[in-house]
Amino acid sequence: MSADPAPLNVVDLRVRLAGVSVLDEVTFRLAAGDVALLVGPNGAGKSTLLRAVIGLLPSNGEVEIFGRPNRSMGARSKFVFAPDDPALYEDLTLREHARLNAVLYGRPDADARALEWLGAFGLDARLDEYPGTHSRGMRQKLSLSLALGLELPLTILDEPFNGLDIASQELLAAGLQARGAAGGAVLLTGHQRDLESVLEARRLELVDGTLRA
Repeated sequence: MSADPAPLNVVDLRVRLAGVSVLDEVTFRLAAGDVALLVGPNGAGKSTLLRAVIGLLPSNGEVEIFGRPNRSMGARSKFVFAPDDPALYEDLTLREHARLNAVLYGRPDADARALEWLGAFGLDARLDEYPGTHSRGMRQKLSLSLALGLELPLTILDEPFNGLDIASQELLAAGLQARGAAGGAVLLTGHQRDLESVLEARRLELVDGTLRA
């Protein structure tokens, strides 16, 4: 019997932007239960790597999500991506964001889970407010609540700890560890020095567009 395909398998990924090599021969694999922290200096290509993995940037090499090409519909139904600068609907309340997100992903139960996350982040009294009235940290909490509420097999987060207070960082770290313990896979970017006290994760280091062992 063949083994189940890996949540994420990246082989020889290369990205060139405006004729400049940004990522070169990046290869790594995430297994079910992995929580992987991608670290590296500013400009190393961390955000570029995430965007290439989910198919938002042109690339060469192979990226498979649960055995399917990353741009295929079968792959897209398996992951959620939360960018560093969340794209939110300024004319929808937090509560309406949770409802719409559940509908778009076809996961009715995600609505309630997103609201639970918002409550855990201390926003339960602000569910009928609009994100445009919120600070960057509060917008980040909304974006993370939507992503985590989906409980998809693969969760990809770009700098999710940015803008969060210590209590919220600890809450998020516990949630990511729980996703891993439940068999989900998580790939996130961040700064190792800032997170080593709150997050237990496999470490991937990206330097000058190349992944170090």
